Amino acid sequence: MDELFYNLFTQAPGTDSGTQVALFALSALLSCIAMVVLARRNDLGWWAQVLAVFAGPLVIALQFEASLLAYAVPALLAAAFGLWRFSKFEISGRFGRKVIQRGFSVKSLLIGVLLVLVFTALRMGRMLTSGFIFTEGTSALWISFAAEAALIVSLLGIACGYRWAWLASTASAIVYVALLFDTNPALALLGVTVFQALAGIYGWFAWRNLPTQASMEADATPGAKYPPSPYAA
Repeated sequence: MDELFYNLFTQAPGTDSGTQVALFALSALLSCIAMVVLARRNDLGWWAQVLAVFAGPLVIALQFEASLLAYAVPALLAAAFGLWRFSKFEISGRFGRKVIQRGFSVKSLLIGVLLVLVFTALRMGRMLTSGFIFTEGTSALWISFAAEAALIVSLLGIACGYRWAWLASTASAIVYVALLFDTNPALALLGVTVFQALAGIYGWFAWRNLPTQASMEADATPGAKYPPSPYAA
């Protein structure tokens, strides 16, 4: 059992580092499940994301690194926002929603980039306030924190109905996988992150036929629901 734990997380079982890696892997797994469920436009996906934040950043912050609370709490609020934002869409089935797709805009992109910067800074926590993150050899930390932040922000975009946010989540997962390959990766975390990238692609295709606000307004115009009469002169 100890050997299996080491093979999955590249850390000795029972150590603080091993526990943290295992919790991050569990959090990534729950986020992956959340993405798959959200691709089906189901509210339960947001509850899975809430559990992902609880299982990973929040527990680690409470037990090992208190400064991580500055990131865990906003990440939890982001999941709560997603649940609230999805409730604005018309219900479909037991937990489903009729999501209205929003198109790409420069404004949404700029807001997304700004939020990534904010969440990245929050993820750095004490490393940022102490100046450690600016020392030599910390570029991998910058990239990993930015990738984690991009996933949170992409979920916010999904909550608002932006289809392109699925591609952003895939891109963040691919960057994280590439970064892990340069180190001694924990197989569990690496595997789950690969599935996150695939979940983003799945969401992109699953949302391809969703109606837009423009198409709904066009359908609602007088005469749009009925073809011309063949008996008209």
